Amino acid sequence: MKKLILLFVLGLCMSNHLMAQTDTIWVNGVPKLNKKKNINIEELNPSPLKKDDYLFEVSYGYPFMPLKEANFFGLGNLSSANLIRTIKNSNHICLATDYQLNDEFSVGLELTYASADFEYNRSYTLGTSTIPNRKDTIYAAHAKKIRFLAKISYHLNISERFDAFGTAGFGVKQFVYTTKDSQINNADVSNSIFPVAIRVAIGGRFFLKPNLAIHIEGGLGGPLMQIGLSYKMH
Repeated sequence: MKKLILLFVLGLCMSNHLMAQTDTIWVNGVPKLNKKKNINIEELNPSPLKKDDYLFEVSYGYPFMPLKEANFFGLGNLSSANLIRTIKNSNHICLATDYQLNDEFSVGLELTYASADFEYNRSYTLGTSTIPNRKDTIYAAHAKKIRFLAKISYHLNISERFDAFGTAGFGVKQFVYTTKDSQINNADVSNSIFPVAIRVAIGGRFFLKPNLAIHIEGGLGGPLMQIGLSYKMH
C-alpha cells in the first residue's frame, strides 16, 4: 500500500512538471500537448543599455566662440572688441566614457578640447583732450580651452535601438588667450575666465548595430550641440 501511495505522489509531481512545461490545445475534441515557449527576459526588457555596459564616445561640438565667452565674463578691454573674421576653429572635440550602474543610471567622464585663431578690432581713445581721438586697430588672437567633467546620466531606453537621456556634469576648465594687443595682459585674460565647468544637457542615442550608435546632444555649458558615435562594450 505504501508503495502505491509513493508511486501515486511521484506520478502527480511528474504530471504537474509536464503541464508546467506545456500548453494543452484541443483538436477535434482530442487534447494535444505542446511545449511552452521559454520566456526570454531580454524580450521583456528591450533596453539597449544594461547594467555593466561601457560606452566610449567621440563627438564634435558646435560652436566655440572665445571672444564672446571672454566678453561674457566681462574682461576689461575685450568688452569693446568685435570679431572681424575667424581664421581657424576646431570647435569642440569631445571624448567620453560612461559606465551603466543599471538600466537607468550611468556615471562617466568627459574631456573636451577647443581652439580658434581669429582677428578682431577694438576701439580705444588716444590722448586726454576734451575731444577724444578714437582709433580702431586690428589684432590677431589665439584661444584654447580644455574642459574635464564628471557626469551622471539618466536613460529612458525607449526601445531596443533608441535611448533618450538627460545628463549633468561638473568639473574644471582652462582657458588660454594669446594676443599681441598691447592693452591686454594675456595671463590676466586666461586667469579671469571662470575655471569651473558645469553642463546640463538632453539627447538621444540611436543604435545602428547592437554595439554601435549615433548620438546627438543639446545643452548649456560647453557646446550648444554635439553629434558623434558611441561604441558599447559589456
